[in-house]
Amino acid sequence: MTRDAFITLCDRKEKLVRNEVGYSQQKMSEILGLSKKTLVEIEKWRSSLGWQGAVTLCTLFRNTKEITLTFGPDVEEFIRALTEEEGLRAPFDSPYALWNTILTPDGYTIQQNTAGQIYRLRKGDQTLAASFDLADLRRRIPNE
Repeated sequence: MTRDAFITLCDRKEKLVRNEVGYSQQKMSEILGLSKKTLVEIEKWRSSLGWQGAVTLCTLFRNTKEITLTFGPDVEEFIRALTEEEGLRAPFDSPYALWNTILTPDGYTIQQNTAGQIYRLRKGDQTLAASFDLADLRRRIPNE
């Protein structure tokens, strides 16, 4: 995932997060440091949170179902990976995430998160690694 894709996904999730926590547009705009008019434009998909707004949204509302479902239980790790353009260090597991199995080579499973465009490598019930790059996970499988 790129920073731009992350920002776009956050733009689309902002209203869902706001509704989940039960905030008015006025309160949410104050929390995010935006004018109410800007927030309305974001919710109509005419404007964007930008990088700082997306990071703020995910950091402040990291425990919401919408953010956890999309970016996993450690959104700070996800943001760090985007910032440093590295893979994810910690295994990526979330009680809310939905995964599609895309490969099952030699007793391993590679799955893709349906919302966050993240891949994870599993052996049995254990997550071994997570990455934005499918090829990176394939290289981690012995004899692949």
